[in-house]
Amino acid sequence: MNMIQLEQTNSHYLLSIPQALMARAKKIKPRQWDPRGLVWKYPRDKDTYELLLDEFENDIEKVVITPPNNINTEESQKLAKKNKTISDLQKKVKSLESNLSLIKDQRDQYLSSIIQLTKKVEHLKNEDNDLEKNIKKFAKLCIGNDHLFSNIIEEIEFDNTLPIELQKKLSNILKSKLNPINPSIDFIDLISLAKDKKLLSNDAIHLLHIIRRQRNLFAHNSIEPKTRLMRVIYVIAAFSLLSSEF
Repeated sequence: MNMIQLEQTNSHYLLSIPQALMARAKKIKPRQWDPRGLVWKYPRDKDTYELLLDEFENDIEKVVITPPNNINTEESQKLAKKNKTISDLQKKVKSLESNLSLIKDQRDQYLSSIIQLTKKVEHLKNEDNDLEKNIKKFAKLCIGNDHLFSNIIEEIEFDNTLPIELQKKLSNILKSKLNPINPSIDFIDLISLAKDKKLLSNDAIHLLHIIRRQRNLFAHNSIEPKTRLMRVIYVIAAFSLLSSEF
């Protein structure tokens, strides 16, 4: 009995062979000697399988090694996982596209409101040269005279600092309602916290982001002078619409 044995793992064939017959083991390539297991290791592929059987099939009582599948089971599982991931990502993309469409519709509604507001401002301007007074008057009609926001509109200066000052006012109001752990929390984090706690509707969150973005533009002087007045009006409109949720 020559003690030749053939076994296999998921990735290799293992050959145990007496030293006197070592030359037969070396005939098959590629190969690798495993000093721990005292076996020769060969890659588990179709060509190696056939070479091993040709050389050793008649020397062993029972062939226990098998050829690799045409499509490896492990690879099939990986492919299935990848396909599922792709499918999940496609669903997320569709969901994001749907949300984007909704946001665009909301944006169009807000822009339409701004256009209507601008028309009414122009009408008021024809009746009274005090533009600031008329815009504030129109905002207070939207808010209501007894509302905190109405007092803020009445007191705030109607100039390029208005978006910055309105954000400060809103930041203080949100802090009083949310009681954040960090008193120096940024405005954008306050918005996220309000959203997480469901303090405000999605519309209100959107309006807060409008004010935040416009504030940043004014703070960094990155707007065209001819758009300043309309942006101030835009911020006042967003602020006025927010009043219904405070």
